[in-house]
Amino acid sequence: MIFILLLIFNTTVYAGVNPSREEIEAIIDEVATKRGIPAIILKGIARVESVFKHFNSDGSPKICGTSIGLMQINNVNGGYDNYRLKYDLLYNIEAGADMLLNKWSMSSYKQVSSVGNMDPNILENWYFALWAYNGWSQSNNPVSPYAKKYTYQQLVYDVIEKEYGKKINNIDFSYLPRESKPSRSLVVPTPNNYSSGNIIFYEKGDYVRTDGIRKAYYLRDAPAGNYIYQLNVNQLGIITEGPLLKNGYYWYKVYIDETKEGWIERNWLLRTGDTQYGRYIFEDIPFHWARKIIMDMYGRGIVSKAALYNPNNPVTYEEFCIFLSRTLNYLENVNKQSKIQTSNKILYYDFTNVDLWALDFVKDIYERGLLKDIQPLQRLSRKTAPLLIEDILTDSDKYLDIDINMVFSDLGNLNEEEISAVKKAYVNGIISGKDIKAFCPDEYLTRAEATVIMSNIIKKYIR
Repeated sequence: MIFILLLIFNTTVYAGVNPSREEIEAIIDEVATKRGIPAIILKGIARVESVFKHFNSDGSPKICGTSIGLMQINNVNGGYDNYRLKYDLLYNIEAGADMLLNKWSMSSYKQVSSVGNMDPNILENWYFALWAYNGWSQSNNPVSPYAKKYTYQQLVYDVIEKEYGKKINNIDFSYLPRESKPSRSLVVPTPNNYSSGNIIFYEKGDYVRTDGIRKAYYLRDAPAGNYIYQLNVNQLGIITEGPLLKNGYYWYKVYIDETKEGWIERNWLLRTGDTQYGRYIFEDIPFHWARKIIMDMYGRGIVSKAALYNPNNPVTYEEFCIFLSRTLNYLENVNKQSKIQTSNKILYYDFTNVDLWALDFVKDIYERGLLKDIQPLQRLSRKTAPLLIEDILTDSDKYLDIDINMVFSDLGNLNEEEISAVKKAYVNGIISGKDIKAFCPDEYLTRAEATVIMSNIIKKYIR
């Protein structure tokens, strides 16, 4: 997604026009994911700092005193490129993430107070880092007689709750002094009720490269240990151990260029592939939950090579037919079996509204008797996908008594045929729900979900 949005920014940001909030939030999500920061925290900061505005109405950069742009970066010490802070929105967001990590580091290394074990994947543990982002001042102490009406960190919390529906619980204010800032050594317990930051972690065997707006990165002899090697940006490596939480960071042991080995923070590593599937050919899947399945299906010839896979985009009838046709042909070739065919009556259809690149695949699925209706450009819903595959799935008396409405509580508006198809796909292990007891039948099926369906069909029927 980030690569698509960069094309937008090349024509809009430099012209002094603010992208939509949706576009900005997508970029913040991307940056936060790369940097190992809870995305909701970074979005809350952007909302409070600039209301998601990087430019003024006259096209000039949004500058308040010495603070610049969307993330209101104070660059008086010259740590960042001033011009890029003003005119490069992505750079400004990266600088905001970098500055927040600097404030987090202050908590981790006892320059300011800290919360609990400083696990960055707990939203409540970011309290003092948020305080410091706005300045480590007495006015942000909620129990001080000199406090602002709304402290900075509370403003961020309130925005996150009201606009993103996520409640972040406050620390116990009784630990805070009234007449001064809290001491550097103060450690406030993490609240009993806390929320996950949804940080994405890497695995042993992942290919990674150093990434960020900093010029130098460092390998250490142990997690939070001594520096042993300096690295440049885009240094390639393989993860050999980790993650291990130490001093507020998740650490990975990385083997670099077949000559160096050491530990480095998750925040400066970008996954590019893994030892099982090699370098990911799709630029938008390194952080996706289905990345390995997508690469496996690419290796089997079910999905085609492209710059982007768009895994979260809705899949169309045409695309689903392509995936399914390739999957069935793959099974027939590997199993050395005859063509998988249903006994359904095939009605005449002229295919004039089918795109040429998809025509052979749609015809194949049609001729197998799997298409009762052809709407090639229409997006496929989750309740419709099971209807397209139910006739190739096996029946089993073993699951006859299962009440699918007890498994999924949101099938009440489906007709009998749709419910039967969902049940058949579910008991065959081909499709699952999206949430606890939720199938989400009216939501569109994503390209990633469609790929998983094909993977499950292959796993079930390959001999």
